[in-house]
This record gives sequence, C-alpha cells and structure tokens, in this order.
Amino acid sequence: MIDDLKENLIEYLVLFVAVIVFLVLFILFRFDKTSLLAISSLGSIFYIGWGIIHHMLRGRLTRLITTEYLLFGLLVFLLLFTVLNF
Repeated sequence: MIDDLKENLIEYLVLFVAVIVFLVLFILFRFDKTSLLAISSLGSIFYIGWGIIHHMLRGRLTRLITTEYLLFGLLVFLLLFTVLNF
C-alpha cells in the first residue's frame, strides 16, 4: 500500500484535493438543495472518472473494475439524492 501511494502520489493528491474541494462546497452550499445535488453528481462523476483513469494508467482496467466504480459512484449519488430530497 505504501509503495503504491509513493508510486502514484500525484493521482492520490488529485483525489485528496478533489475530496476537500467537494467537502468545502458541501459546507458552503448546505442550504441550497439544487446546488448540493449538482455538487454530489459532479463528485460522483469525478470519482468514477478518476478510478477508471487511475486503473487505465496502471494497465489494470477491466470490466469488473469499471463496473465497480460505476456502481459505487451511482450508489453514493443515490444515497445523497435520497437524503437531500427529505
């Protein structure tokens, strides 16, 4: 795990910065449901794209990995969508 982190430091740094940005945006727009839905959809799309690109660059991209990222990104978005609509 540590070797993987050192080898892919830039990629994980991009992911870390993106997560921080999305958290800050969530806090800033916490009272605007439309903005929160847009932020959560963009966050899910970013996560799916990041995961696919990360594995593609490493030569480990398979249909199973692509499906996993798609389903997990969709699940997180649907959970946020459900919570934000109450």
